Amino acid sequence: MFGKERRFCCPGCREVCRTIVEAGLEDYYRHRISTAARADPEVVPDILEKLTLYDHPDIQKSFVRGQGGWREASLILEHVRCAACLWLNEQHLRRLDGVLAVEMDYASERARVRWDPGRVALSRILRAIADIGYVAYPYDPTHREQLLKDRKRRDAHRLIFAIAAGMPVMQFSLASYIMGAPGPDGGLPLWVIIGRWTVLLAAGAILLYSGMDFLAGAWRDIRNRRLGMDIPIVIGLLTAFFGSLVATVRQQGEVYVDSITMFVIFVLLARMFEIRGRVTAANAMDRLARVIPQTTRRLSPGGGEEEVPVIELRPGDRLHILPGESLPADGVVVEGCSTFDESLLTGEATPVEKGVGQAVTAGTCNVEQLVTVEVTRVGVESTAGEVRRLLDRGLRSRPRYAILAERAAEWFVALVLAIALATAGVWYWYEPAEALPNTIAVLIVTCPCALALATPVAVAVAAGRFAELGVVPLRMTGLEALAAADLAAFDKTGTLTFGTLTVTGIHTFGDLNRAGAERIAAALGQASEHPVGRALGGLAPRGGGKVSDRHNVPGAGVMGTIDGRRWRLGKPGFAVAGVELDRETRGLVRRLQDQGAMVVALADGRCLAALFALQDAPRPGGAALMAALRASGIARTVILSGDTAPNAERLARDLGIDEAHGDLSPAEKLDWIKARQRDGRRVMMVGDGINDAPTLAASDVSVSFAGATDLAQLNSDFIVLARGLEVIGAARRLARGTRRIILQNLLWAGAYNLLAVPAAAMGYVPPWAAAIGMSVSSLIVVANALRLRRTAKAGTVPAGDRIPSQSSSPLPSS
Repeated sequence: MFGKERRFCCPGCREVCRTIVEAGLEDYYRHRISTAARADPEVVPDILEKLTLYDHPDIQKSFVRGQGGWREASLILEHVRCAACLWLNEQHLRRLDGVLAVEMDYASERARVRWDPGRVALSRILRAIADIGYVAYPYDPTHREQLLKDRKRRDAHRLIFAIAAGMPVMQFSLASYIMGAPGPDGGLPLWVIIGRWTVLLAAGAILLYSGMDFLAGAWRDIRNRRLGMDIPIVIGLLTAFFGSLVATVRQQGEVYVDSITMFVIFVLLARMFEIRGRVTAANAMDRLARVIPQTTRRLSPGGGEEEVPVIELRPGDRLHILPGESLPADGVVVEGCSTFDESLLTGEATPVEKGVGQAVTAGTCNVEQLVTVEVTRVGVESTAGEVRRLLDRGLRSRPRYAILAERAAEWFVALVLAIALATAGVWYWYEPAEALPNTIAVLIVTCPCALALATPVAVAVAAGRFAELGVVPLRMTGLEALAAADLAAFDKTGTLTFGTLTVTGIHTFGDLNRAGAERIAAALGQASEHPVGRALGGLAPRGGGKVSDRHNVPGAGVMGTIDGRRWRLGKPGFAVAGVELDRETRGLVRRLQDQGAMVVALADGRCLAALFALQDAPRPGGAALMAALRASGIARTVILSGDTAPNAERLARDLGIDEAHGDLSPAEKLDWIKARQRDGRRVMMVGDGINDAPTLAASDVSVSFAGATDLAQLNSDFIVLARGLEVIGAARRLARGTRRIILQNLLWAGAYNLLAVPAAAMGYVPPWAAAIGMSVSSLIVVANALRLRRTAKAGTVPAGDRIPSQSSSPLPSS
C-alpha cells in the first residue's frame, strides 16, 4: 500500500485493509487523524456507512457463525461503565428490525447478537450501537486486552493528574481547618480568597479531565432518557462545584472542593480495581482463545509447506504441528504419535498420548513429536469455540438473586434523587446553611455501583474458575441449586464408571491357547457395535481373521465360521447350549460374576474353549468425591442404576455411597427423584445416558459428562470435561463459595446504603466522608468477589488417568 510493505497485528486487520484498498478507498489511510487501534465513535459509523467492511464474508468468517436464516457474532463494547449501559444497548438493539436475539455480559463487556442477514446487515447493528454513544467491534481476546491496556493507561493518567492537582486543594483545605477561614471582622483573609479561587480552578480541571467519564456517562444517560448510576454522582459533583463557586464569589459560606477531589480520586481507584476484577474473570474465560495461534503450517497437495492464517483453514487441510505448538483447529492425527497437553480444556495436567486415527482439539499443545493433523472443524465450530460459546450461554442465565439485584439497582437511582430532593427541601426550611452540604453528601455517599457489582463480577469470576476446573456451566441459574443441594443421586454405567467394557481376565480350556482365544474372539467381535463386541474386538488390533456365515443373535451373542470351524461367542448359556459344564467351571463363572464381571463364553458347539471376564472400570476420584460431598453438606448419596442390584450395591460399598438401587427403569428413576423432592430434598443428579435425561431434567441441578449423549447434556446445568469425578466436589465447593460471596456482597451493599443515606440526609456524614464511603463500598464488593479465584482449586489427576479419545466433539450444540 502506497508503495510500502505493511505489517498487520492479525489476519482480520489485514482483510479489512485489503477490502478498503480493493474498494479504491485507500485515501482513508491518508486522511485519518489517528493510527491508534481504538476506533473513534465518530469515525467508525462513517466508515461503516461508506464501506460496510464488516459485512464482507472474508472478514466475517473469523468471528461470525450461523446458517440458513440467521447469523451470530460476539462483539466487544467500548465506553461501558456499568450493567445499565449493557441494558441500554440490549434494549436499543432489540428494537432494530432483523435482530433476533441480544445478550450481554458485564464482566467482559461483550454482546452476543443474532440477526437475520436478509433484513439487517452487521454494519447497521454496529451503527445502531454508535448512535447511542458506544462503539462495538468483533470480539477478539487480543483486541480486548489491548483496549483494556489503553483504558488502564488512560485511567492511570487521570488518576495521577487528579492526585497532582488535588495536592494543593488538600493543603489549602487542611490549612483552612487548622487556622480558620473568617477573620476577626467576619471577612475572609486575602490568603483564603486567593486560595479558594486557586483550588476552585484545580477542582474544575479535575472534573473536566479526571472526571470526564462521569460527565460523559451522565450526559449519555440523560440523552437516552434513563436514570443511570452516573447521574446522582454528577449532580453531587456539580452541586458541590457550583456551590463552592457561589461561596467564593460572595466570599462567605463553605467550599467543597476537597470533597470533589477526594471523590474523583477514590472513585477512580475503585473503578481501576473493578476493571482488574473483570479482567481476571474475562481472562479465565478467554484462555482457550488466547492460545489459538494466528498462523499455521499447511501442507500443499504437492508436498510443500506454506504458512497461512488460521482463518483460511478448511476441513480436510493437513497441518504440521511441531512440539510446543498449539493446535489451531480440531482434527485427527494422520501421521506420527505424540502426547498433548489438554489442561486448558479439561483442567487435567497429565499429557494424553494421541496416535494415528485419534482426535485432537484446538487449543491443546503438542508436547513431544512432530505430527501431521487433518483438520475437521475450524474457528467458532471447533471444540474450543464450543466451550467458549457454552460458557457465554451459561453466563447469560444468571442466578435469581443476580436478576433481583439488577432490578433493584434500576430503581435505586430514582429513589436516591428523590431522597436528595427531600433532603434539600427539609434542610433549607430547617437550617439553610446545612442544605447544600447534606444534599451533596446524600448524592455522593450513595453507592448503586456496589449493588450493581455485587453479583456480575462474582458470577463472572466463578464461571472462569469453573472453566479452569474442567466444568462448563451451561446454565448459571443452576449455581444456587448446586450450592443448596442436600441429596446427590448418580447413575452407574457411564457416570460412576466409564461405560466402556475392558477384558480383565481370559481362561482357556482344551486345545485352545490364550493367543488363539483372543484371535477368534476379536474376529467375531470386530464387526459388532455392541460394547462387548467392541471390547473383544480390541484384543487383536490387526484383525482376528476372516469370518464367514456370520449371524448375530440379539441378546445372546454371535455365531460365525473361522478356518472351517463353527464358533459361538456370547452368554455362557448361548455359547455352550446343550453342553453341561463341570462343577469347577460353574464355580469359576460364579466367582467372576460375584466380582462384578460380565462373563462371555467362546465355544465350538462341542465344548467350552474360553471364558472372558469383562468389567466396566470405575472413574477415578469416586471415593474422594463422596467424602467431599459429605463435607460440603450433602446428607445422602445414592446410586440409581438400570444395572443389576448386586453390581450397584457392590460399587456403592467400594465408593462409600449410602444406598444403591438397581434394576430401575427410567420411569422408576424419575419417580424416585420426585418422591425425594416431595419430602423436601433438593436433588443433584449426575448421569450420562438417554435414559437419564428425564431425571436430569426433573432434578434441582443436573450434571453430565462430555462423553454423554446429547439429550443428557441438553438437560444438564453443568458438563464435566475432565475424566475424574473429584471435580464435581470442587464445583460444589465453588458454587457454595460463590453463593456465599454474592450474598455477602448484596448484604453489604444493602446495609451500607441503608445506613449511609439516612445518616447523610440527617447531616452526620460530611461530603468528604461520603466520597470515601462510596468508593470504599465498591472496593469491598469487588475485592470480596476476587476471593473466588482461590476457591476450589483443581486437584492433580493421576498419571494413569487418560481421557478417552473422541472422534467428534464431546459437547452439545448450543
